[in-house]
Amino acid sequence: MGVVDWLRRLVGGRTPVDRGIYYYVRCDKCGEKIRFRVDPLWDLSPVYEGEDQASGYVVTKRVVGQKCFRPIEVSLTFDRNRKESGRSVTGGHLISAEEFAAEEP
Repeated sequence: MGVVDWLRRLVGGRTPVDRGIYYYVRCDKCGEKIRFRVDPLWDLSPVYEGEDQASGYVVTKRVVGQKCFRPIEVSLTFDRNRKESGRSVTGGHLISAEEFAAEEP
């Protein structure tokens, strides 16, 4: 039994669940497609509007590819239930998972 197997048995033997939300962007300058992940439990920052309870959440990611190293800034807003309610992208644009997976011509 290896160390990893021993540790897995120690913590219950469960495989961790990936709760992340994956987004895909294309750089406006070089066209590179980049995938990034947002964890709705750890990455979101609460937004307060005068109340003690958060009225929503926000996350800003600076995504950098491997071709031109130009940062793409993605800001996402979420409601109280951590469901996406808005998005804005500077330096690139969001694409679908299908576009990301498609081969370049």
